[in-house]
Amino acid sequence: MTETSNSAAGAGPLQPPEVDYTALTPGQMIGRYEIVSVLGQGGFGITYRARDVQLGRDVAIKEYLPSALAIRQAGTTVMPRTTKLADDFGWGRERFVSEGRTLATLHRTPAIVHVFDFLETNGTAYIVMELLSGETLEDRLRRVGKLGPEEVERILWPLLDGLEQVHEAGFLHRDIKPANILLDAAGHPTLIDFGASRAAMAGRTTAMTAIFTPGYAAAEQMTSAKQGPATDIYGLSATLYHAITGKVPPSSFERIIEDTYEPLTQLKPPGFPPGLLAGIDAGLAVTQRDRPQNIAGWRPLLGLTAAPVADATVIMGHAGEPAAARPATVASPPSPSPDPVSTQPAPDAPEKKETGAGGSRRKSPLVWISVAVAALLVLGGGGYYAFAPHGPDPELLKARAAAEQAEAARKQAEEEAAKIRAAEEQRKKAEEEAAAHKREEEARAAEQKRIEEETRKKIEAELAEQKRQEEADKAKADQEAEARRKAIEEARKKIEFVAGYFDHFGKTLMVIGLKDQPDEIRLQGVDIVDDPALRQLAVTALAAQPRHLKCRQTDRLTDGTPLYRCLVTPLNAKEPLADIPDSERTDLALALVRNGLVLASCDAPRAYADAEDDARKRSQSLWSRVKVQEYKGRCSK
Repeated sequence: MTETSNSAAGAGPLQPPEVDYTALTPGQMIGRYEIVSVLGQGGFGITYRARDVQLGRDVAIKEYLPSALAIRQAGTTVMPRTTKLADDFGWGRERFVSEGRTLATLHRTPAIVHVFDFLETNGTAYIVMELLSGETLEDRLRRVGKLGPEEVERILWPLLDGLEQVHEAGFLHRDIKPANILLDAAGHPTLIDFGASRAAMAGRTTAMTAIFTPGYAAAEQMTSAKQGPATDIYGLSATLYHAITGKVPPSSFERIIEDTYEPLTQLKPPGFPPGLLAGIDAGLAVTQRDRPQNIAGWRPLLGLTAAPVADATVIMGHAGEPAAARPATVASPPSPSPDPVSTQPAPDAPEKKETGAGGSRRKSPLVWISVAVAALLVLGGGGYYAFAPHGPDPELLKARAAAEQAEAARKQAEEEAAKIRAAEEQRKKAEEEAAAHKREEEARAAEQKRIEEETRKKIEAELAEQKRQEEADKAKADQEAEARRKAIEEARKKIEFVAGYFDHFGKTLMVIGLKDQPDEIRLQGVDIVDDPALRQLAVTALAAQPRHLKCRQTDRLTDGTPLYRCLVTPLNAKEPLADIPDSERTDLALALVRNGLVLASCDAPRAYADAEDDARKRSQSLWSRVKVQEYKGRCSK
């Protein structure tokens, strides 16, 4: 937010700064964390920038404060809005804390925001996270349009590794989109703003509404259907599609009615591996069962260097294989035409139809992938499968069976030996754990005693500091009150009364001078008019006969310039001029307005405005030079 000065004459006072009465204010403490500023605010809670005063590092803190269910009282405590909403508020807080505990266990997971701590205080809960720097993928795409193959690869594989561990922990992100992916200076991604507890609450209470980002949310998120890893796969696929093409894919809800999705395998953006494009198309299948069911099953397809074909042999990595080891596709020579039997649907399976933007039907992005690849994806990947145009070689099958039997016997022997070693190691481990447990109990008891003593001393010190601070605050308040009283008294003494003969006008008709008065006086209630002819007219009119002015300061401009209301003797006044009572004097500003020499300010008395209207009707001086429409709207700003 920028600040602008308001120094124009006649303008009103500065607007007060905007105050957020919901968020905690800078300087407030949450445990050992000091609030610095607000980073973001939504319907589910508030995210702050804070300082860990013990470790001396900046962190991000997410506060559970669903605005539909709760309010803040006394500047700190969060409470349910009504007793009816108390159960929903408490249930959501438990989900929020559970989310924090789960994320805290993933502190070594790549591309996932790290959670340092979570705590419950002020009637609510907080998650303390790593404070990241960089720009979001949304900002990057808004700036550059779309990304190249190397940039997409740098984002994709770390996110796959991180999401796979998140899913193994029984957790879903539920809100993957470019705005929730933060990129550092090298382009490495971090997934932020998990929406699991937010989505869970939206499904429980009618007070909160689930909010999904069109184009990135899977169809099951808009219904009561069960969600799973395939839901996050849809969101990540939509994000990658946006990064590659520069545009958001159509909403999954709209695609159910009319599918206008353009597959990447048809767009063929240059430089991207066909397998990667096919994998993203597969992840964007509208129906959940048509997508890869987990990251391990999706990863081999994304790593193919060529798109799968009907007579290809596909070697897919094991679920535990590192992400860098991405497999390849070895394709057999293309056959003249597809097998007519394989292209017919099963007798009891209805044909699936989807309508494109031009009204023609288009099959799902997974239809063209071979049946072998689809089966492996659903099972989660791993193993070997060959799909060849002819039947298997009997001799090859015999040799393979013999090799499998020998391998099974070897594995069984190794398993037996491993069981014996494991039993011995388990016995030794149990003895060591028992001894370690005893040492830990003794250390824990000593530590507990130390902590209790330190806590007691800390509480006593805090109470003493609180009392000292209260006394200091009271003394400071008393000093400030006395300073304000003195300032008011001095300001009253500085009200100026001046009297003297008219001497000259200044640079504008607002500024006049008095004989024997060193300072120029700025009249109140008139606008600036810098017109030499008008100024001379005023000088001539007031200098034709001696006048006497009496001016009293009534206000100050925002820059401190004093404003005066001046009374002037009439032309037919008799000496001594200084003795004429104020009741028989004329308001100088009103006389100037009435004679068309100046304009009335927006905050001038009503009499000034009436005099201005009368002068304009008579086309006097100023109004014979200035068009009315030029000044008509000057006070409506």
